Amino acid sequence: MGKVLLLLLLSLSAQAADLDRLHKIGSAEMQYLFWTLYRAELYSAQPDYEASADKALKINYYRDIESDLLIEATVEQWRHLGYSDQQITSWQRHIQGLWPDVREGDSLTLWVNSQGDSYFYFGDKPLGQIQDRTFGEAFLAIWLSERTSEPELRQGLLGLRQ
Repeated sequence: MGKVLLLLLLSLSAQAADLDRLHKIGSAEMQYLFWTLYRAELYSAQPDYEASADKALKINYYRDIESDLLIEATVEQWRHLGYSDQQITSWQRHIQGLWPDVREGDSLTLWVNSQGDSYFYFGDKPLGQIQDRTFGEAFLAIWLSERTSEPELRQGLLGLRQ
């Protein structure tokens, strides 16, 4: 069992290293009232964003945020996008206990490969894989959907804002 875990961690670490080979599509900062909460960066295996290609969203935090608040905000955004309670409950179970509290200077990255597998990283440390092929696209939709609650953030991530 130890060898299997080691191989999984090596596989996750290899994918984390692959982020350096992705193309940065765009970036934007999330503002709330008077505070800048984080800077998000979108990466893709293609020079132009393609939903079917390997992709990553990296969030660099400027403030301390407890994991429960991150999860609550994520659920709120999924509701805004119109996902069903059943889907949201399933996805919430995936991130509950996986995400840590973040502190100023920390980063969380989601890597979604072309097969739809999702991997989370805390800095360069692998947090885990989510084996639900609908999760990655639903998580990215928070920022990339045309129905996002933050259209300016979407434009910056997709490189549409000059």
